[in-house]
Amino acid sequence: MESIFVSLFFIQLFILYFISRITITRLFQVLRHIFRHDKIVYSLIAFIFFPGTVIHELSHFVMAIILFLKVRDIHVFPEWDGNYLKLGRVYYEKKDVLRSILVGIAPVIIGVGLLWWLYSLQIFQSENVILKIAVVYLLFIVTTTMFSSKQDLIDVVYLIPIGIVSAGIVYVFQVDIVSLVQWNVLLEATSGFVYALNSYLLISLAIHVGMIIMLNSILFITKKI
Repeated sequence: MESIFVSLFFIQLFILYFISRITITRLFQVLRHIFRHDKIVYSLIAFIFFPGTVIHELSHFVMAIILFLKVRDIHVFPEWDGNYLKLGRVYYEKKDVLRSILVGIAPVIIGVGLLWWLYSLQIFQSENVILKIAVVYLLFIVTTTMFSSKQDLIDVVYLIPIGIVSAGIVYVFQVDIVSLVQWNVLLEATSGFVYALNSYLLISLAIHVGMIIMLNSILFITKKI
């Protein structure tokens, strides 16, 4: 049962990545149809997702500091570069592939941690409607901005040869991975954590689906007017 929870977690995370891209695209289309000016649209999107941008960039920053990498520059406020709006960036001194990968995927790690933290607060059991709306908004922006960009994941490509070599070593030397890492014990120990994440990932998926339906409806209505 625990292995099913783990599989479900990765499946939901995978789906959430793609559905969050659709949400951003639909939001951009609706705002552009209403305001018909790219700078206004980009500014509104930057404003809506600003808390998520801060969390995203601070995740890179904190992970770089933890891994003893020198951070040269960090920006969490949107900046215009010609006709392009940069939501945020972190420049750090790269040392090796492993640490670069960890810094690149830091927003996903922190995002998952935030989902677990929100679950632990049990806010949806509260009768405070405003608090519930705030959590829905936080879930929406965190699950939209926590995924790393292509630039963040540029070093992940090195995982392919590393994985191939590791699989080769396991095969040649007949390493018993299951016994070595005590997989069943690990799954049992993390079952509660994974269950909590699955619950909030499911809620996040529902929020994105609802947003897409609402945005599609707005786009359909405004085009008819």
